[in-house]
Amino acid sequence: ATRLRTCTAMTDAAFDFALRVAESIAFALHSAVAITEPCHGAVECSFNSPGSLPTWFWPVAGVMLAAVSAANWLGSPGVVLGAQAYIVAFHSGGVFWHLRLKHHPVTGVSPGVFVVMAAAVAALRVGVAVALLGTVVCAAVGVGLGLVLVRPPKVTEKDAPLLP
Repeated sequence: ATRLRTCTAMTDAAFDFALRVAESIAFALHSAVAITEPCHGAVECSFNSPGSLPTWFWPVAGVMLAAVSAANWLGSPGVVLGAQAYIVAFHSGGVFWHLRLKHHPVTGVSPGVFVVMAAAVAALRVGVAVALLGTVVCAAVGVGLGLVLVRPPKVTEKDAPLLP
């Protein structure tokens, strides 16, 4: 029984490590794009969403993504869990952003993957029930912020349905 617990703990630690590596690499790369978004407009242009978020949003989000990328490697379990909470809120907001702007529903899968990864890291650290509860609460925060920050697209005559 002791040997089984040791193997399970080692497997959990390896899985936790691999998930945090994937998160941190992605967030380090995306932070550079987000911080410089006002200079090049690549995100808004790529998703055809100019003006959907306040101009300060992407640079602030980029700094926060860089901080989360680093926080994943600080020794404190509380800091790592806080980073996972931010990941869930931010990326749930990303799913909401895509849906509110009427992008194809599949575009929400990309940020959704990070919600699942953060929930898995949390589950490995605090158990499945607590992780799921925390994920739901943080996702609600992300969607709530999305309701406040994301401007829905303007409907033009071209976009309006032909039949009422």
